[in-house]
Amino acid sequence: MTAVYSEKLSRRNLWGWALGAIPTGLLAFVFSLKYVEFFFDDLGLLPSFFIAGQVVYMIINAVNDPLLGQLSDQTNREKWGSRRLVYIRYGGPIWALTFILVWFPWSLTNQIIIFIHYVITICLFDTLLTMVLLVWLAVLPEMTTDIDERNKAQFYAGVLGTIVVLPIFIMIATMEPNSDGFRYLMLLFALISTVFLWLTARYCEERPEFQDDKTYTLVESIKATFKSRTFLVYVGFYFSQNFLSSLGLSYFFVYLLLLESVTPGLNTLLLFFAIYFIVGYAGNIVCLRLQPKWGMRKIILRFGVLRTISSIALFLIILVPVFEPLIWYGLVLTTFVSGYGIFQIPMQYLAIDEDEVLNGSRREGMFIGVMALLTKPATSLGPIIATAILVAFGYVQGGALAVQPASAFLGIKIMWLLLPAIVAGLSLIFIYYYPLYDQKLVDMKEKLEKLHQEKRARLKSVESESAESEMKM
Repeated sequence: MTAVYSEKLSRRNLWGWALGAIPTGLLAFVFSLKYVEFFFDDLGLLPSFFIAGQVVYMIINAVNDPLLGQLSDQTNREKWGSRRLVYIRYGGPIWALTFILVWFPWSLTNQIIIFIHYVITICLFDTLLTMVLLVWLAVLPEMTTDIDERNKAQFYAGVLGTIVVLPIFIMIATMEPNSDGFRYLMLLFALISTVFLWLTARYCEERPEFQDDKTYTLVESIKATFKSRTFLVYVGFYFSQNFLSSLGLSYFFVYLLLLESVTPGLNTLLLFFAIYFIVGYAGNIVCLRLQPKWGMRKIILRFGVLRTISSIALFLIILVPVFEPLIWYGLVLTTFVSGYGIFQIPMQYLAIDEDEVLNGSRREGMFIGVMALLTKPATSLGPIIATAILVAFGYVQGGALAVQPASAFLGIKIMWLLLPAIVAGLSLIFIYYYPLYDQKLVDMKEKLEKLHQEKRARLKSVESESAESEMKM
């Protein structure tokens, strides 16, 4: 199929888009890694305030996506020079500024002021993140409809992001977010991110044949997303993936406590890092290699079943104290079979392609925005449930390993292994009913390619007529 529907990305476009992963790694990754630790552990925000803030964050986080997606789809290209890239070029520096604001506390003791700072800054950060990353994601499916090209770009972006994140992870994993040294680093990260966002906006391109596509009102666009069975089925899987992501690095500081208690004296930080990144990307590579033969849907189903079974088995095994050190072997397996996450974004693009076949216009901004509206609540739901589990099992906020009760480690095991296994298993139900695979996918891609040929022909005709008119004048 790849040979027939070849829309190869130029090297400029491929690496230009992939460069966007560097600010994502520096800003979004660091935020996810440290914001819970900063507000919940370091500043000691009361659990009730923390959860209340997550509820507000959940609402803002969800609503801003379709609004900004619609704004992007309807942006006047003649006035601003682009529909998408203008938001990366000019929104990037503002996003970097909101990132800086998170790490400068307005109070160290007053719970009300800490709460206000917490809510305002994380909501501002997410709104600007949405503005920039939504259009960054939307540019790729416009530049190419080739599934393998999209997967390749996604993988290259992941590799670039990892090259940046690896030293950052080692550097700040155990750093106190409420320290001057950490804050100076955040200022540097914001500056570097701004530069790479500018490069992304410079080297990516929006294809001219889509610039005159019909625009729709917000209501019309939202209705279109809800008429797409492909989109609605995938929402369930995407919701689950967001939930799982929210339980990941944001709670690294408590996972590290468990690992230190299980294997004292071991360099748990470096070993965790090696498993999370190296084994994780090995899983990505295997999934990408299998994609031409199995297809994305089949890979997710098969690897997802392995992930669910291995996570539950690992949880049950380490309930027995003598077997707790086996957690490392289990983490290698569960991380590897989670490599199907590389397809999370590219599979979403297929619903956008299908919508263009049905309606004649590309609406990446709205589809990605409504997807976020329906699935971003999971980003807050994860921390809400995780915080409730930690509190219920007696976790001591900001407490070192020595002061944590045994019950806290049981809670961490449930939060880290059992809960994700259940959610990952449920997510496979949605993928099972995902309609675009095998011959249906081939048929859709044939229609899409024919439509794009027609759009290119119309654009060429318009340009020829314009050139003739200029010559006559």
